[in-house]
Amino acid sequence: MVRRAPRKKAKSEKARPARNPAFRKFLLFTIALTLAVVGLNALAHINYFRVQDVTVTGNGHETAGAVISVTGLDQAPPMIDVDSKALTKRAQSLRWIESITAVRHWPHGVTLNVRERQPVAVASDDSGALYLVDRGGHQLDPPALGTNLPRLQVRGTTTGWPFRNWARPAARVAATLPIAFGRQVAVISIDRHGVVRLQMTTPVSFVLGTTENLHDKYVAVAAVIAHQVLTPGSIVDVSVPSAVTIQAG
Repeated sequence: MVRRAPRKKAKSEKARPARNPAFRKFLLFTIALTLAVVGLNALAHINYFRVQDVTVTGNGHETAGAVISVTGLDQAPPMIDVDSKALTKRAQSLRWIESITAVRHWPHGVTLNVRERQPVAVASDDSGALYLVDRGGHQLDPPALGTNLPRLQVRGTTTGWPFRNWARPAARVAATLPIAFGRQVAVISIDRHGVVRLQMTTPVSFVLGTTENLHDKYVAVAAVIAHQVLTPGSIVDVSVPSAVTIQAG
């Protein structure tokens, strides 16, 4: 009997590595998870899980119908697509809407919690008509009779509505006036350099300068009112709170 020598493996052949059971489990888990997510997403977009009932709260100036319409919820979108940020962006086309928080009630109910803009001052447009203004300088509705808010003015010539642009710091000052003297402020004026001035009801003026370090400037204003005898027409410069100057009227 002739014995044959065992055949040698070609050098080009390489031993195949054994499959890793842990990797196989991970791969199967990933595939299953992906299929589950895709399936759940498809399920969430079926007609049953669409917006059918909308409740609006917190709206005092804009009607519920207007809010629902502008947000597109009257088109019965999928519940899964309801997003507070997107709804807020759409609703801000309504002048009183500042933000919206949406709460989903599955399978097809949504509550919209509306936060409206709060007026902090009044200002006139090019025609001289007065409007309420919020902290962001937005032009709201005409004020009701008896409204007691400071008036925003610009020093120098301007056209349009500047309180959403370069004159916006004046609205910020109106929104942050402290209780200590806030009700004594009749006019808040601003120039193109951003210099803000408070005209009090006394009448005395306080020059704030820019809106930097407002807290310290407010403290200086309150201290002057409390401890100084000011004559009508006096101008108090608190733009540098540590070096207040008073020009008698």
